Amino acid sequence: MKKVLFILAITVAFASQVFAANFVPTVMDISAPAYVQYNFDGSNVSIPVKVTGRPASAIFLVFTKDKASSIGPVKNGYLGWHYVNKVDTCVYAAAPVQMDLGTTNVVWNGKNDDGNAVAKGEYTYYVWGFDNVNFKIPVTKSITPNPWGRITVMTHAENGTLLPNPIIWAGSGDRGGGGANNTAPREHVNNKWTVGNDPEDATLLETCKTIGVCDAGGLGFKPSDYSIFFKNGLDNNGMKDLIAWKWVPNGDGVKQTSWGNDGEFNFPVTMPASWEFGPGCVVYQDYILVPTGDLSGTGTESELIFVSVADGTEVQRLDLADWYVSMEDAAAGAQAASGPAELSVWGQYVVTGAHSTCMNTLIDILYEDEDAATVWANDNGDYTGDHNFQTDAAKPWVCNDYNVGPYKYNIAIEKNGFSFFPAFDMGAVSFGLYAPDGTGLNYQTLAGETAAQKYDTSCISCDGPYDGLLVSNQSAEDSATRGGRWWVGSDSFKGVITSQVAVDEAPAAFAVAQNSPNPFNPTTTIGFSIPEAGNVSVDVFNVAGQKIATVASEFMSAGSHSVVWDASGFSAGVYFYTVKAGSFSKTMKMTLLK
Repeated sequence: MKKVLFILAITVAFASQVFAANFVPTVMDISAPAYVQYNFDGSNVSIPVKVTGRPASAIFLVFTKDKASSIGPVKNGYLGWHYVNKVDTCVYAAAPVQMDLGTTNVVWNGKNDDGNAVAKGEYTYYVWGFDNVNFKIPVTKSITPNPWGRITVMTHAENGTLLPNPIIWAGSGDRGGGGANNTAPREHVNNKWTVGNDPEDATLLETCKTIGVCDAGGLGFKPSDYSIFFKNGLDNNGMKDLIAWKWVPNGDGVKQTSWGNDGEFNFPVTMPASWEFGPGCVVYQDYILVPTGDLSGTGTESELIFVSVADGTEVQRLDLADWYVSMEDAAAGAQAASGPAELSVWGQYVVTGAHSTCMNTLIDILYEDEDAATVWANDNGDYTGDHNFQTDAAKPWVCNDYNVGPYKYNIAIEKNGFSFFPAFDMGAVSFGLYAPDGTGLNYQTLAGETAAQKYDTSCISCDGPYDGLLVSNQSAEDSATRGGRWWVGSDSFKGVITSQVAVDEAPAAFAVAQNSPNPFNPTTTIGFSIPEAGNVSVDVFNVAGQKIATVASEFMSAGSHSVVWDASGFSAGVYFYTVKAGSFSKTMKMTLLK
């Protein structure tokens, strides 16, 4: 009997190893010429756009270039929906085009959205795309999404180097029931998931418990030490609490009492207790950013508080009432205030929003003048993210209304400045999309989408092997797990259209070409160009993110270069190569056949 049990145990262990499968996506890569010459003479210019990895529903856009200092503040569009200030702006946005794997020529006639020819000069062009053909892939089934437990995605280590595997952190999202249900502190479970782990293996989820009355929003991390994190909660005495904790893997978090006021930064709020459930915080360099948006409809608060990472003291406040408070909306039977309640950092900027409003903004964290802090704002008027736009709406064009969709439970932003939000209660669409200047680009739909709940649309965007969208959309296939966290291929490209320099004479820009041949056996050539002389490294990584070869590490002159990787000593499979030159870096995928 013991022998039978032993054999059975071996068989079960072997079966679990056989069927366990790490998350290794085939990423999307969109590439195009760094510089495109065009004479702006009314003819068509054709731009070859190459898509690898996954097919794309792609949008081509043309923006002004290096004109930001002379633009704004400007408010225009229907109902004045679009505000821009000191940001290059969109002059042309094409309708989405389906691009299969390979090269698709994008044609532009040099005209803007109004059909008028643009002035001769230089323009930035973008191509943004996502996979709308293949069904989303599970990243983890262990972090259950809800509207208040937002995720934080970490792609780089404390020293700034790219993590081999990104990290997803999530608060518990335990809003509680408000009122009497929020009278005493209770335990909240925070989650950590390493992207690339087997999505089905719940034992790989790491947790850390903290104590608080009410818990919602995302986690912020100390830039120099990711074991220290910050949470924004509630103490039920008309105060909000930003608390510093030390992450203890699968244990109880340790409150950092030497920070702030006994481990806390406290600030008063006027909203009723049943609404004091968020909205979390984000961290940028020396600041923890905490919004005070009142979503209840009874208050008129809307501020962004800058708290010192070092000592927990308040540094400054930015008043956002011009964007998130409307007494006219309150008089129309909706809410006076609406947020913000969601934040996402992109460089020195933070994009803001809330589920209860049409409003989204992009804020310059390093602003010197409060009047110039808002870079763009998207209000009612362009359909994307709008509330009460329907012809039969009970409160026509009222923005601050939490009784109508779309419910925008988070806002996220990717490497080139495109931002997106989940769009629930809008039918079988997935998320709304904004261009880098806040121009609305309508709603996008994932493969197999339904009208079910959408709690989160985030992203991994670092030119790494896991780049793509992270979504929690429910559908018939995944409703049993309330969606988990799923991956969808996505990428964007940024280039220049110019009349000033012939293509052959264009100044060198950092660009990395797809290796050729690909797939290959056993050698392949990696081509790239660098804008200025400097140290260049070309490294090869396996699917686990481990560096397995250095193809080049030397000083190179500005211009185009190529190196050859001989993979004779390596097994067949998928590999990634990273080219680094100064502050530039790009990672691409290649396949070795044997």
